[in-house]
Amino acid sequence: MTIRDFFSRLGRSPEEVRGENLCDWVESLKPVGVIPIEEVVPRQQVKVAGVIQNIRIHPSEGTGTIEATIIDGTGELIAKWLGRSSMPGIRLGMGLILEGTGGVGKDGYLVILNPDFSLVPGPEHG
Repeated sequence: MTIRDFFSRLGRSPEEVRGENLCDWVESLKPVGVIPIEEVVPRQQVKVAGVIQNIRIHPSEGTGTIEATIIDGTGELIAKWLGRSSMPGIRLGMGLILEGTGGVGKDGYLVILNPDFSLVPGPEHG
């Protein structure tokens, strides 16, 4: 890293630096077939990775629904598991690799229903 790079990095917001780190992390996962969230096409099978930014549990919807919003520096996506009231390992800041069919929810967000997932260390957790 040059001195110019160092001072350039100091002038950026923490969100910009985190976004860059997330993009670099996703890039490192491309050999396993991961694509950036911004490249998700609805109604196509996708494999994405991101860090859990938000978790919602909806116990009143039948047996429950769990939503995890993941970010990867290029966008965000909501993973929804229907019929679940808990999911071991799903917690804020955890890295996830999700596989499933992309879609668009009522609110316009990208969504994957009942994705297969793997827990992985996110960029902040080595």
